Amino acid sequence: MKEESLNKTWFIDIDGTIVKHLYNDSIDEAIEKTEKESYLFEKPLKDSIDFLNSLPETDTIILTTARDSKHAPHTIKMLKHYNIRYDRVIFDLRSGPRYLINDIKPVGVVANNEPIKTAFAVNVERDKGITNSAISVNT
Repeated sequence: MKEESLNKTWFIDIDGTIVKHLYNDSIDEAIEKTEKESYLFEKPLKDSIDFLNSLPETDTIILTTARDSKHAPHTIKMLKHYNIRYDRVIFDLRSGPRYLINDIKPVGVVANNEPIKTAFAVNVERDKGITNSAISVNT
């Protein structure tokens, strides 16, 4: 049997978690007012940026958002401008609850002596950012 990896994949919401929360209509207004510089309306949350930068390079960061995909160019510019680390962005999600379901790694697949849970959820207060104290999983 091939040994599996323990590198983590982080699914992290953008609005209210990485940057101050914006609704789609607020992004539309920013784009209408300033076009190519609309991303400057965004306010990154420093603790979240520091948290993302503290993650091992071998981890994958997938940003999730209820932003319309028409806002992808604006959002990608913003992420690059503020040097926000990510591997992929998933747009057009619903703004309701999100569930992550994954299997438990059985004994032996990563030289482990016990089964390893592989799904975790963390809720952070809107616009407060991600702090290491908010994360109770082994980072």
